[in-house]
Amino acid sequence: MSPVAIGLSALVILLQALPAAYREALRFDHGALAQGELWRAFTGHFLHLGWRHMALNLVGLWLCCALAGPRMSSLTLLARLFTLALGVSALLYGLSPQVSDYVGLSGVLYGLLLWTLLAQVHRRDALSVLALAALVAWAAWQAHAGANPHEEALLGGRIIVQAHLYGLAVGLAGWVIERVFAFRTRVS
Repeated sequence: MSPVAIGLSALVILLQALPAAYREALRFDHGALAQGELWRAFTGHFLHLGWRHMALNLVGLWLCCALAGPRMSSLTLLARLFTLALGVSALLYGLSPQVSDYVGLSGVLYGLLLWTLLAQVHRRDALSVLALAALVAWAAWQAHAGANPHEEALLGGRIIVQAHLYGLAVGLAGWVIERVFAFRTRVS
């Protein structure tokens, strides 16, 4: 597994163990962001509703790393995570002002999974095509039906479906930009 994924996992566990007041100061908070507390656009993604939520998100991170295999360097993973975290936060802030607060890595993970799977699909990997179809179908279902109340009960709080959709949008944009630069580099 990537050293970045291992380090990030340790960071997420440490953040989850912080007292509630410290976690509160790091979560995505629309009002606090408006007051200039810009770190929240990044740190909120690495906090979680509870230990179960955190564990599920870490499994998702490890799955993305396993799918990418050695093709994704630690630097690439770090750049993608940073891009996705800031992109999801910017879209939550700008397009969903009704979302007053948010914690969790799932929006970032939806984008990272899409970005990773698109690279595999581009290499004509059939299993990745099925996984990508399942990811898009699940996100479409969530967008249509809303968050599953049983899933929210399992996680210990509300699911912000917009974060998942924004993660997909940022992941798609990142993949397209990478492809354009890769094409330009081959042509040059």
